[in-house]
Amino acid sequence: MSFQASFRQILNEKMGNPQAEATSYQGSDKSDPAHMAFLIGQIGRFDIPVSSKAYPRPATRPQRKAHVLSALELQSFEFLKSYNHDLPAGFTEAELKKAFRHCAIALHPDQGGSTELFMELKEHFEILKSVLTRKP
Repeated sequence: MSFQASFRQILNEKMGNPQAEATSYQGSDKSDPAHMAFLIGQIGRFDIPVSSKAYPRPATRPQRKAHVLSALELQSFEFLKSYNHDLPAGFTEAELKKAFRHCAIALHPDQGGSTELFMELKEHFEILKSVLTRKP
Protein backbone atom coordinates (compact mmCIF):
# COMPACT_ATOMS: atom_id res chain seq x y z
CA MET A 1 0.00 0.00 0.00
CA SER A 2 1.42 3.33 -1.01
CA PHE A 3 1.51 6.44 1.11
CA GLN A 4 -1.17 8.10 -1.02
CA ALA A 5 -3.53 5.15 -0.67
CA SER A 6 -3.19 5.10 3.11
CA PHE A 7 -3.65 8.84 3.21
CA ARG A 8 -6.83 8.49 1.14
CA GLN A 9 -8.17 5.88 3.55
CA ILE A 10 -7.49 8.14 6.52
CA LEU A 11 -9.30 10.96 4.77
CA ASN A 12 -12.28 8.78 4.02
CA GLU A 13 -12.46 7.60 7.63
CA LYS A 14 -12.31 11.14 8.96
CA MET A 15 -14.88 12.43 6.49
CA GLY A 16 -17.26 9.58 7.29
CA ASN A 17 -17.28 7.81 3.94
CA PRO A 18 -16.98 4.12 4.94
CA GLN A 19 -17.73 2.63 1.52
CA ALA A 20 -14.71 4.26 -0.03
CA GLU A 21 -12.34 2.78 2.56
CA ALA A 22 -11.96 -0.47 0.71
CA THR A 23 -11.16 1.14 -2.60
CA SER A 24 -7.58 1.94 -3.34
CA TYR A 25 -6.44 5.32 -4.49
CA GLN A 26 -6.76 5.32 -8.26
CA GLY A 27 -7.71 8.24 -10.33
CA SER A 28 -6.54 11.22 -12.22
CA ASP A 29 -6.48 13.49 -9.20
CA LYS A 30 -3.19 12.04 -7.90
CA SER A 31 -1.35 15.17 -8.80
CA ASP A 32 -4.13 17.64 -8.07
CA PRO A 33 -2.79 19.68 -5.13
CA ALA A 34 -5.94 21.78 -4.85
CA HIS A 35 -8.07 18.69 -4.29
CA MET A 36 -5.64 17.34 -1.69
CA ALA A 37 -5.55 20.72 0.06
CA PHE A 38 -9.34 20.68 0.23
CA LEU A 39 -9.32 17.18 1.71
CA ILE A 40 -6.65 18.11 4.24
CA GLY A 41 -8.75 21.10 5.25
CA GLN A 42 -11.68 18.77 5.95
CA ILE A 43 -9.69 16.87 8.57
CA GLY A 44 -10.15 18.23 12.01
CA ARG A 45 -13.13 20.39 11.24
CA PHE A 46 -15.41 18.39 13.52
CA ASP A 47 -12.87 16.17 15.28
CA ILE A 48 -12.09 18.46 18.20
CA PRO A 49 -15.05 19.07 20.50
CA VAL A 50 -15.23 22.67 21.59
CA SER A 51 -17.26 23.46 24.64
CA SER A 52 -19.03 26.77 24.78
CA LYS A 53 -17.37 27.45 28.11
CA ALA A 54 -13.84 27.12 26.76
CA TYR A 55 -13.62 30.86 26.35
CA PRO A 56 -16.10 32.41 28.73
CA ARG A 57 -17.47 35.77 27.78
CA PRO A 58 -15.89 38.40 29.97
CA ALA A 59 -18.08 40.19 32.42
CA THR A 60 -18.90 43.77 31.65
CA ARG A 61 -16.00 46.02 32.43
CA PRO A 62 -16.40 48.12 35.50
CA GLN A 63 -16.80 51.79 34.76
CA ARG A 64 -14.36 54.26 36.22
CA LYS A 65 -15.67 56.52 38.92
CA ALA A 66 -16.61 59.99 37.79
CA HIS A 67 -14.25 62.75 38.86
CA VAL A 68 -15.38 65.07 41.63
CA LEU A 69 -15.54 68.41 39.85
CA SER A 70 -15.97 71.93 41.12
CA ALA A 71 -18.36 74.33 39.37
CA LEU A 72 -15.60 75.72 37.10
CA GLU A 73 -14.33 72.21 36.27
CA LEU A 74 -17.87 71.04 35.57
CA GLN A 75 -18.35 73.96 33.19
CA SER A 76 -15.12 73.00 31.41
CA PHE A 77 -16.24 69.37 31.20
CA GLU A 78 -19.61 70.39 29.73
CA PHE A 79 -17.86 72.60 27.17
CA LEU A 80 -15.70 69.71 25.92
CA LYS A 81 -18.64 67.32 26.14
CA SER A 82 -20.71 69.61 23.90
CA TYR A 83 -18.21 69.16 21.06
CA ASN A 84 -17.10 65.59 21.80
CA HIS A 85 -19.84 63.33 23.13
CA ASP A 86 -17.45 60.40 23.70
CA LEU A 87 -15.77 61.91 26.76
CA PRO A 88 -16.78 59.83 29.83
CA ALA A 89 -17.22 61.34 33.28
CA GLY A 90 -14.28 59.28 34.59
CA PHE A 91 -11.91 60.29 31.78
CA THR A 92 -8.25 59.40 31.65
CA GLU A 93 -5.46 61.62 30.39
CA ALA A 94 -5.47 59.86 27.01
CA GLU A 95 -9.25 60.26 26.63
CA LEU A 96 -9.03 63.93 27.58
CA LYS A 97 -6.27 64.54 25.06
CA LYS A 98 -8.22 62.74 22.35
CA ALA A 99 -11.33 64.81 23.10
CA PHE A 100 -9.27 68.01 23.07
CA ARG A 101 -7.76 67.20 19.68
CA HIS A 102 -11.17 66.39 18.24
CA CYS A 103 -12.56 69.69 19.51
CA ALA A 104 -9.46 71.61 18.38
CA ILE A 105 -9.97 70.43 14.82
CA ALA A 106 -13.58 71.60 14.88
CA LEU A 107 -12.87 74.96 16.56
CA HIS A 108 -9.54 75.93 14.97
CA PRO A 109 -9.68 79.27 13.12
CA ASP A 110 -8.13 77.72 10.01
CA GLN A 111 -10.96 75.18 9.94
CA GLY A 112 -13.76 77.72 10.16
CA GLY A 113 -13.92 78.15 13.94
CA SER A 114 -13.48 81.37 15.86
CA THR A 115 -10.34 82.43 17.69
CA GLU A 116 -12.28 83.14 20.89
CA LEU A 117 -13.76 79.63 21.04
CA PHE A 118 -10.39 78.08 20.32
CA MET A 119 -8.72 80.04 23.12
CA GLU A 120 -11.59 79.13 25.45
CA LEU A 121 -11.08 75.46 24.53
CA LYS A 122 -7.44 75.68 25.52
CA GLU A 123 -8.36 77.16 28.90
CA HIS A 124 -10.95 74.45 29.54
CA PHE A 125 -8.43 71.79 28.61
CA GLU A 126 -5.88 73.15 31.09
CA ILE A 127 -8.54 73.21 33.84
CA LEU A 128 -9.49 69.57 33.19
CA LYS A 129 -5.84 68.56 32.93
CA SER A 130 -5.34 69.91 36.46
CA VAL A 131 -8.13 67.58 37.66
CA LEU A 132 -5.99 64.60 36.68
CA THR A 133 -2.83 65.87 38.34
CA ARG A 134 -4.32 66.77 41.75
CA LYS A 135 -4.16 64.21 44.51
CA PRO A 136 -7.44 62.67 45.70
